[in-house]
Order: sequence, then structure tokens, then C-alpha cells
Amino acid sequence: MKYFETRFMEEANEFIAKLDNKTIKKIFYNIDLAEQTNDPKLFKKLQNDIWELRTKFSGLQIRLLAFWDKSDNKKL
Repeated sequence: MKYFETRFMEEANEFIAKLDNKTIKKIFYNIDLAEQTNDPKLFKKLQNDIWELRTKFSGLQIRLLAFWDKSDNKKL
């Protein structure tokens, strides 16, 4: 079961593209895992509609901000 679907803004794509391949794979692995689980170590609510996707890998702590797009009212 998927709780949500991740879509990236252009700025996030550009940021991720600058990382090395192993780090990119870990980020996408964690995003896929977060979409299927309710693990606050990976996906944590910061306030109201702002969430944070977290990846800790190879001495780096990578955090991507996430926002809900409710414009299409699509249910997963």
C-alpha cells in the first residue's frame, strides 16, 4: 500500500543530480520506503503541510522538504 506519491520540483531534481550515484540510490530507496511505511525516521511532519524526507548516508544528512499537493484530490 502506498500512502503518498512523490513528485519532484525542478530545484530538487537539480540538487539530487549533483550527488554521487550511491547517495542518489539511497535517497530514492528511502523515498520508496517512506511511501510504503509510516516511519518518522524517514518522513517526518515539521508543521502543518510541511514534511521532511530524511536520508542519512556516508556521513551526510540529506533532508528534502515535502509538501502535499491536494489540487487533484487524488486518493492512492
